[in-house]
Amino acid sequence: MAGAGAVVTAHLAHRAVSETVTALRSQVVHQWRSADHLAAEARLRLARRYRDQYGRLDDEFANLRASWSWLTTQTSKEAAHLLLAYLDALTPYLRQRGLHAELLRWCEVGLQACEKLQKNPGRLLLLRSEAQNALGRWDGAAASIQAAIEASKGKDPGTYARAVLALGRLQKNQGNYREALETLSKAERLLSEQSDYEGVAVVRSEMAGEYLNRGEWDKALSLYRSVDRLRKQAGATETSDHTLLMLGVVHRKKREYEQAISYLQRLLERSERRHNQGATATAAHHLAWVYLNQGDLAQAQRLCGRAIALYEESGDTRGTSDAYEQLGLIACAEGRGEEALSHLKRSLAIRRQLGNQHGVASSLRRLAVVHLKMGHPLTGARELWQSLALYRRLGVLSYQQFIAILRELCDWIMGRRQWTI
Repeated sequence: MAGAGAVVTAHLAHRAVSETVTALRSQVVHQWRSADHLAAEARLRLARRYRDQYGRLDDEFANLRASWSWLTTQTSKEAAHLLLAYLDALTPYLRQRGLHAELLRWCEVGLQACEKLQKNPGRLLLLRSEAQNALGRWDGAAASIQAAIEASKGKDPGTYARAVLALGRLQKNQGNYREALETLSKAERLLSEQSDYEGVAVVRSEMAGEYLNRGEWDKALSLYRSVDRLRKQAGATETSDHTLLMLGVVHRKKREYEQAISYLQRLLERSERRHNQGATATAAHHLAWVYLNQGDLAQAQRLCGRAIALYEESGDTRGTSDAYEQLGLIACAEGRGEEALSHLKRSLAIRRQLGNQHGVASSLRRLAVVHLKMGHPLTGARELWQSLALYRRLGVLSYQQFIAILRELCDWIMGRRQWTI
């Protein structure tokens, strides 16, 4: 019996030790989790404090991302609230730095948090569509916008109006101009009802882009200037990046190159100063167009190469397709026909994959010019016809644009390199 008692005593002692070790381990884990939680809260406060100081956030972003990643492993409602708070605080930074793929991942996690907390996901669905659009994932962007419209209709008028605006812009980017104009008109009415003057300015900017596509440059210029006035009346202290860009684009198309360079150089310098990768790429790309028109091919190629590197680094597929189209025309201007065709075909393939119909029409028009310069009249004529037919089907082949296309064709065949549309 004494032996049996010793065995029982030993067993109980072992069990006690085991339970003590388990309790200590649990306490240590809890303390570490508490430390991670406290770090996540402290870093969120920092993100909110410096949300407009992007240089400071650059220094802190690795730590912020670490806390975000830790929060994604937690299952509590408190962690879900923190995840949404992180997304709200850091969205301006992620946008400004062109971190669209990162923003998309954060949106996916944020939508799961909304589901856990039973919060309306409309705003996050709209933000997800923005990231998808920037990455050239237009099918996904369209689905997210439709989901945002359904989630916000009758529940969140402000988000609903912005979602309708996003749909109109997407339709326009895909070349569905008739449908886009109807959607944008509806968006302007809804935004006006919400006193969302910034949103109204965006609609008018899109309308100006329609005049630009039709070759009615003076009307486009007038509208872009009115957009700038409207934004400043609403409290903006400086001309927006997009308006600077479009003023530069219109002046280039009007062949007013000094004014075009002035606007685009301002955009480039501002974007570099703010480390805005996307805006820097776009400014460099459009400045390259100006220098190409002026015959400064070395400057054009330098800026175009910079744009391609930045677009590819940020995953901007549409920007990449635009820049390769441009690179093809630079090669054409330098007499390297085969290389020009290679770049233009690459641009065309990306645009077809994206469903960018207006871009496809543009690529076909550029290919026609290169083939005609290389002495391939039948191929050139066929691609020009396909381009004109597509422009007509999209509803943007006005008389002014048709004349501009013919003038552009003649300019390039004569070696003047005047790309105006």
